Amino acid sequence: MGLIHWKQAGIQQHFTEMMEAGKGGRAIALGIGAVVLAPILLPAIGKVAKPIAKATLKNGITLYEKGKVAVAEANEVWEDILAEAKAEAMAQSHQIPNSEPPNKG
Repeated sequence: MGLIHWKQAGIQQHFTEMMEAGKGGRAIALGIGAVVLAPILLPAIGKVAKPIAKATLKNGITLYEKGKVAVAEANEVWEDILAEAKAEAMAQSHQIPNSEPPNKG
């Protein structure tokens, strides 16, 4: 047996021991598996995730723009109501006769 085979056998034995050790061993094994699979899975995930992320951002931008328009329209309506209320208040204050009798002195 060559030296590489002995090293592989030792790694396999340690891996088996970790799996049998309980939760800590499983976590280590899962971490090693994640490191090994990451270069394979990340590009595939990126190909799927990029269009989803782009579509989500486009929808967010659209909603933001529609929200800006809705707020501007609501602000305009509010300003119109406020101006009408001020105009009516001014008109009423000029039309209400003074209810106090004049001072005769």
